[in-house]
Parts: sequence; structure tokens; C-alpha cells
Amino acid sequence: MKCYQCGNRLSTEDFCTGCGADVGVYKKIMAMSNYYYNDGLAKANVRDLSGAALSLRQSLKYNKRNMEARNLLGLVYFEMGEAVLALSEWIISKNLEPVKNIADEYINALHESPTRLDNIDQTLKKYNQALQYCYQDSKDLAIIQLKKVLSINRNLISGYQLLGLLYICTGDYDNAKRTLFKALSVDASNTTTLGYIKEVNRLIREQEEKTGRKVSSLPMDTVSYQNGNEVIIQPVYENEKRGFSSIVNIAIGIGVGIAISWFLVFPARMSGQNRMNDEKFKEVSEQLASEQASRQEIEKALQDKQNQMDELQRQYDDLTGASGKRTELDYLMDAATAYVDDPTDSLAIMEQMDHIPEEYVDTATESYRNLYNALKADSATLAADQYIESAKSAVKANDYKTAIEEYTKAWLLDKSNSDVLMNLAHCYRQDGDTKKADELYLQIIDTFPDTQNAADARDYMTEGE
Repeated sequence: MKCYQCGNRLSTEDFCTGCGADVGVYKKIMAMSNYYYNDGLAKANVRDLSGAALSLRQSLKYNKRNMEARNLLGLVYFEMGEAVLALSEWIISKNLEPVKNIADEYINALHESPTRLDNIDQTLKKYNQALQYCYQDSKDLAIIQLKKVLSINRNLISGYQLLGLLYICTGDYDNAKRTLFKALSVDASNTTTLGYIKEVNRLIREQEEKTGRKVSSLPMDTVSYQNGNEVIIQPVYENEKRGFSSIVNIAIGIGVGIAISWFLVFPARMSGQNRMNDEKFKEVSEQLASEQASRQEIEKALQDKQNQMDELQRQYDDLTGASGKRTELDYLMDAATAYVDDPTDSLAIMEQMDHIPEEYVDTATESYRNLYNALKADSATLAADQYIESAKSAVKANDYKTAIEEYTKAWLLDKSNSDVLMNLAHCYRQDGDTKKADELYLQIIDTFPDTQNAADARDYMTEGE
């Protein structure tokens, strides 16, 4: 452990032998960070992924530069199916320690695999669509969408949990328990999953008490144990009552004997029974004909609905990029890659982020918004300065159209700089668009009323008139 002030290696004393700084509290903080890292590592080894993530986040609260904890947290997130959260942690790690950092390998492995990136993209789109279906109370569509998600990403804990909740809402308790058991095979001690399983068992018991019959084909009591990366759940069965089959056979024999006696002793009644059967057959045939017509109408309506769903799916694929178009996730990934390659190349970063509409960011997942805002915050100021310098060079060359474009980009990134707006107005004036120049002068007067630029803007507007 090194001194935070001079970098000298610390001894067992509570002060630095190099500069004399008090490092007692500092050493305790570092020790707590290492303790939570070791706890997270131990939990990850037994697939307690949610517990490991909690311990590793606690470790980073004590020491954000604990690269081992941050990189391991990314791996845990990735194993839980949260690829965007994992990438965020690795990018932060790379930014804090750019040299000899294993996060480089993780990022490169993810970036060099188009199939894996496409799977991540498809998972996010389909999971978000499933959430929309839930908000619209379309549980059947949400279940279908989540099955597609889990077929692509078999480790997405949140997907299993949401699918389990949907099965509970629809009363399909068997599938709910099977789905939640699959979630436990990924994260063996997830408290949310265990809580859902407990709730399913409670609902099954209540329904069995009300109806007096067995509701679930799965046993209520199970024995679970760990086998490598899999959680094995072994049901405990009760012993079947002996002699039950014998009683059933006796009852069947008695029934057959009574039937034979009936047909032998009362043959005269058979003729009347046949006439009644003929009448019933005719009645049933008419009902079947009517039901056949209704069934054809229902099948036609279902086919129309399926055609509508296919058309909506095609439109959705065009909007989300499943048809081959570049999506907002692609642009964010490219921006993150450009940031990792050169954090000072703000123009390349902002060029990718300009393709992402703000309304898409507002409706995206929290992890997507956090990564977007972090990249924009680091690059916006530097990019604005570069746009201003480019605009100044264009003005010197009397290329006012280019200058207008560059100053406009700078103003959109930093709307607190009245000089940028003033120079933009001058460029419009020099380019012959006095109407637009007057609009910008008036905006300066309204937005920055007590500045020298506001006073100058009044003079320029007077001259324009």
C-alpha cells in the first residue's frame, strides 16, 4: 500500500515514513475496500451473483480506484446478463487506469464479436418491448417477447424474474416456479427470486385449500443443492397409498356387471333408448354444424390478427434496427469505443452521439442514460472549444457559412456562452442574412440582459434598421 500524498510505500505505522502524513484512517478505508472485494469474490465463486454485486459496489464506495473490484463487478454484471452495466464498469476502469488493465481485453472481446453485440442489442430491444406490453396489460405478448429474450440471453436474471411474475399474474404457477428455478441456477441466492418462489407456494396453498384439489404438478417441498454451476432441485414425494389400484379394479368390475345385466334383463327398453339417441344425435349434429361455422369465423379473425401483428412487427423491426439499420445502441457503442481509444478526440465522440435523439435517451434504460450522460459530460466542453476554433478559422477565410455551422454546434453544446451567440449573429450579418442576425441579437438581449454583449447587440440592431 502506498501513501496517498507522496507515493511512498507505507509501513505498519499509522503515519508515512516519507512525508509524515497521517494514514491511519486511509489504511482502514483501503482495508475495508479489500474486505468487501474478497467477500464479493467469495460470493461470485458460489454463484451468489447478486450478493457479489452488492459487496463489490460497497468496495468501490470505499475506493473507486480498486480496479480488481471494478473489473470483477463488470464480470458479475455480464454473467447476470446485464452487458451494458458491465461495459460501463470496464470503461470507467479503463479511464482510471489506462495502462496494463485487463478491462482492455474484456472491451475488445465484446467489440470484436459482432454476433455478441447484436445479441445484446436484440436483448435490450425485446426486453424493453416486453416492458411496454406489460404497461399495456398485454401479458400474453409480454410472455412471448420474454421467451425470445431468454432464448438469446439465458443468463438475464431480470428477464426470468419478470417472466415469473407474468406467469403468477396469469395463474400459471407451474411455469412460474420452473422459470424462477432457472433464475436460481444463474444466481443461487437472489433474494428477489427466492421471494417470488415463496409467494408462488403461498398462492398454490391458498388455491388448493379453496378448491380442495391439487393445483400444481410440482411438489411444494424441494431439496436444492449446488452442483458446479447448476442448482439441482430435487422434489420430495409422498408414498402412494397401497391397495388403491385394487379398489379401482373392483369398482370397474361391478360397473361392467351392472351394465351387462341391464342389457340382458331389459332388452325392450333398448329400442326406445335408440330412438332417443337418434334424436339426440340429430340435435348434436346441428349444434356441431353451427359450432363449425363459428370456429371458421374465429379462425379467420385470428388470421387477421396475426397478419396485423406481423405488419406491426415488421414496422417495429424497421424502427429498432432489426432490419439491418444502425441503431442508437450502435452509435453509443461507437462513441464509447472512440472515448476509450482517445478521450481527447471529442469531435469523433460527439459525431456518433449526434445521431442519438434526446427523446430516445429519455425513454432508454437507466444504464444507457448513465453511459450517454457520462460520455457527453466529458466531451461536450472540449468539443465546443474545438468548434469555436474551427469557426474562427472559417471567419478568417471569409467562409461565413462554415463559420455559422461551427458556431451553431458550439452554441448547442454550451448555451451559457454569450460570446458564441454574438459571433454567430455577426456571421449571419456578414453573410447577408440580417433578419436572422437581428433575431439572434434580440435573443442575446433577452438571455444576457446585463452584459456588454447585450449592449452591443442593441447598437447592431439599430444599425441594421
